[in-house]
Amino acid sequence: MKNLATFKNEICLIAGSGLFVNEVANYLKFKNLLGQIVIINNNKTLKKNFKNNYKQFDIKNLEKIILFIKSKNLQKIIIIGYVDLPPIDKINLSLKSKLLISKDIFLNNINDQSKILKRYLLNNKLSLLSQKKLLKDMLVNRNDEYIHKENKKIVTQLTKKKVFIRKLYSMNIGQSFIFNGDRLIAMEDIFGTNDMITRIGKISSKFNNLIFVKSKKYDQIDEIDFPVIGLETLKLLIKYKFRVICLFKNDILISEKEKFLKQIKTNKISLLVM
Repeated sequence: MKNLATFKNEICLIAGSGLFVNEVANYLKFKNLLGQIVIINNNKTLKKNFKNNYKQFDIKNLEKIILFIKSKNLQKIIIIGYVDLPPIDKINLSLKSKLLISKDIFLNNINDQSKILKRYLLNNKLSLLSQKKLLKDMLVNRNDEYIHKENKKIVTQLTKKKVFIRKLYSMNIGQSFIFNGDRLIAMEDIFGTNDMITRIGKISSKFNNLIFVKSKKYDQIDEIDFPVIGLETLKLLIKYKFRVICLFKNDILISEKEKFLKQIKTNKISLLVM
């Protein structure tokens, strides 16, 4: 990979919603990598903190976004935050652009919009950067692991299930799962991670050994929707007395990582890094 220092203000951040977007913008600015911000979902915090360096667009006007980025002499893009992509046929595209993506449509890949978008940007001579590589300082690693003494038995049993858990992710059915000891009791759906945790949390008195597992799906690309865990999720896990958080090495970004790890160590919850 090209050394980060050589990018030097060459990156355009396409920003969706969520607090993690602002953290990434500050990180890129600190690293002297941030050239321009394009906001496609309303993000008041980002607008306030970067009021002189953003332009807002409707995601449906994809070609206008691309023309704007090129007008800034930028070729490298990173997409962060939740983006509600409309169906391809609802995006305003020229005939040339429609021809570029028609192959994907006729191959019945229309639902795999992130990969279509990646290829479309490449055809427009724009490079979509890997979140995993660019934000490697935020990745979970072995040194982040912390096992509370009261959870050692649970952790030992969970470690023996690594192959089974990997098989779950190979099925591409979700980023997050909840176990109670050996039993799988919930998986993430369209309503997201925190909704799943809250649903189980409301009946958590029925369970003694709640375990939260998160990783990227087998077929998930590193450039779009790379898994992130942060303080909001951690607070829910602590509130509902989860015993163990299991994350896979280099497959999860931790938002506000220093604060996150400090909260782990000050509560009776363990972080297992597989």
